[in-house]
Parts: sequence; structure tokens; C-alpha cells
Amino acid sequence: MSYEEKNTWAFGVIAVLGYGVYLALSFAVGDGPLDATTYVWPMVGTIGGAIVVGILTGIVLGIAGPKDARTSDQRDREISWFGERAGNSIVVIGGVVALVMCFVQAPQVWIANVLYLAFVVSGVLGALVKLSAYHRGF
Repeated sequence: MSYEEKNTWAFGVIAVLGYGVYLALSFAVGDGPLDATTYVWPMVGTIGGAIVVGILTGIVLGIAGPKDARTSDQRDREISWFGERAGNSIVVIGGVVALVMCFVQAPQVWIANVLYLAFVVSGVLGALVKLSAYHRGF
């Protein structure tokens, strides 16, 4: 398994676990529905935590693997491009949904949650597309 594929696996798992932690913290902090005081810090913490864990995981995978395994070839670049395009479509859809929510003056908490969910789904979909391309080809 190449470094890029391992990193893709790690990214997908971190995205799912980070969002799960966010949901658990958000609903554990408040007594009722989400509001501005109960969602901000869990969201900031899990996004920041996921970034830090992703960076550290990439470093560990880079150190643990053979030195020549960190180089990406044309196939890795094409798979990365293919997965990123699939994932970016979800970010665009989430952005449009958030924009419509702004137009109808939806609560800020739901707009932020739609955007966060779009980023998570985008990352997971991108990772799944990349992993599928690694195992089944284009």
C-alpha cells in the first residue's frame, strides 16, 4: 500500500471520528437543542483536533514507511485529482444549501452545521473515491 493510499485511509477515518466526537460533545454539553453557546467550541475543537491528528498521522506514516514510498507517481496524482473533484462537488452543494439558508434567515447554528457536515461528507466521499480507484482502477 502506497503512502498516498495510507494517508487517504487515515484522512477518511479521522473525518468520520472527528465528526462523531463533535456530535457527542455538542449534544453532551447542552441540555436541549443546539444553540450558539453549545456548538461553537465543540466544532472549533474537533476541527482543530482533526487537523492536528491528520498532520501527526501523515508524519508517522511518512516516518514508518520506506523512504522511496513517499514519492507519488502519475497514477497517485490522477487518483488524488479524481477524488478531490468528487469531494469538492459536495462542498459546492453544501455551500449552496448554506447560502439558501442565509436567504431564509435560518439560525446561524444550522448554517454552520450544514457547512461542517458538507466538509466531512466531502472528505469521506473523496477518500472513498480515491480508495476505490486504488483498488479497482479507473
